[in-house]
This record gives sequence, C-alpha cells and structure tokens, in this order.
Amino acid sequence: MKVIFDPEVPLKFSTSATIGIFDGVHIGHRRIISLLRKDAREKGISSCVITFHPHPQKVLRGIDVPLIVPLKERFRLLEKEGVDVTVCYSFTKEFASVQAEDFVRDMLVGRLGIRTIFVGPDFFFGRNREGNINLLEAMGKTYNFEIRRVEPALLDGEVISSTTIRKLIEEGMVRKAARFLGYSFSIEGTVKEGERRGTKLGFPTANIDTEWKLLPKRGVYVTWAHLGGERFESITNVGVRPTFGDNQLIVETHIIDFKGDVYGKPIRIEFVDRLRDERRFESIDALVEQISRDVKRTKEIFSELI
Repeated sequence: MKVIFDPEVPLKFSTSATIGIFDGVHIGHRRIISLLRKDAREKGISSCVITFHPHPQKVLRGIDVPLIVPLKERFRLLEKEGVDVTVCYSFTKEFASVQAEDFVRDMLVGRLGIRTIFVGPDFFFGRNREGNINLLEAMGKTYNFEIRRVEPALLDGEVISSTTIRKLIEEGMVRKAARFLGYSFSIEGTVKEGERRGTKLGFPTANIDTEWKLLPKRGVYVTWAHLGGERFESITNVGVRPTFGDNQLIVETHIIDFKGDVYGKPIRIEFVDRLRDERRFESIDALVEQISRDVKRTKEIFSELI
C-alpha cells in the first residue's frame, strides 16, 4: 500500500475513495473498504482511503481523543485490508477552514482523481461542516464522479463506531470491543526494566513501555502475549499496584509458564477477557494467593476457547 501525506500534486491514477478517521479499522470500516475495492476493481482504478491526523476534535475543540491504535498501526490495518493507497492529510486549523466546494474541486477531484466516493448518511465536511451528501451529489454531476451511500454497520442492534469501541475499552469490556472490532484489542511496546517485585513473588512480570494512549479500565485481564514470533498465555494488570502503595499507572504482564529474558524486546499484548478489578490486598501472601487463582482461571478460560 502506498501512503501519501498532504499531496500537493495530482496523482497519476484515478481512485475510488472513502474518507474518515478509520481509527481501529473496525468491521464497519472493513465493510466500506470491501465495497470500495470491488468498485475499484470493476472500474480498473485504485482504491483509496482518505484519512486525517491528528483527530479533528483535538484541533477544533482541544479534546485529545485517545485513539484505538496509533497512526502507523492504522496504516498497517488498512494495508491488511488490501487498500491500494492511503492519503493522510494533516488536520490543522487552516485545513479545517477550507470551504467544502474547494475541498471537493481542488483536493478530491484535482489531486486525488476520484471517480467514486463512499460516505455514510451523516457525512459532513469542510469549513463549519458546510459540505454534505447533497453537495457531493451536485458536484459529482459537474465533475463526473459517483456518490455511494453506505449505511452504518450494526451488531445486536448497536451502531458500530470507533467512539463506541473506545468507550467499551475504557470500561474494560474488551470481549465486546473485540466483537465490534473484529479482532481483539491489543497494545504494543517494549519490555522495560522494573523493580522485579513479581519475580520475588514467584510471578515475574514484563513491564510494557507503550505509545498506546488508550488502555483498558484498571484491572486484571486474560491476555495473549506475542513475543519473538510466538504467542503465550498471560495475565495482564493495568493499574497502580495499590498493595505496594504505588500511584503510577503501568501495564505489566505475567507470561504463564515462561522462562527467558524479555527485557528490551518488543511485545504485543492482546486483551481477551477481563478477570477482575484491581484492588489492594492486606498482605503479600493474600496477593500471591489471588494471583494463583488468576492463573488458574486464565488457563480455564483459554481451554474453553480452544
């Protein structure tokens, strides 16, 4: 997949395109991409996703939206879906002030050569959200491109959206979030040196240094740990370790029945299910007993998944 940032000259090919943030590339996004690719194949042109960074809410309202995945992971997921080209515009106040008609004429038609554009029924764009489907349809007649409306994807009667998925993850509902995403939510990072408390307790942990901003609700989770091309059953704690009086939020993973040096190595933690809330224990022995129960329950859950 070709990634183009802020194109200033026309592409040398025509496109069938869609436009949006595409955070997480969830099953609703993938349905649009499937239609997009089919249209592109039929027309003999390139499939194109138009996206933005940072999130418009950060620029327009000062709200720092914790994305489901960082930008580079968004690109990887789009490539996995077979998108030919992704165009990423830097969302700035200047970009937000572009009039809707100018955006269509100069950017979509003039630079990206769109022949079809796929949008949802509530799509708005341009300065003060002045652009909508009606404007696209009118300009499509002038500039010879088609508009395809795509209805929102539903699961159990609920609209699938990145906003909903973020909320589910923040509430610790990682199993339901996985159904909306079409895959389990995960974070990536590097194993960093810790205080080795887990080793002293008999349950060594890998402390994760990650750039992911969105983390599940504080608690203990059943997870897969992806390390060195292999996948291991694991338990992950997202929290502040209140038994030890800490207050810094960390992500630490105990890889079950694993022996080996993991410090400095890249790791991906895939959240499967939530075990329990994080809580403070009155003694170290009580904490160790609970971790033992957590390990047992985690093994049971994985056996049920097989």
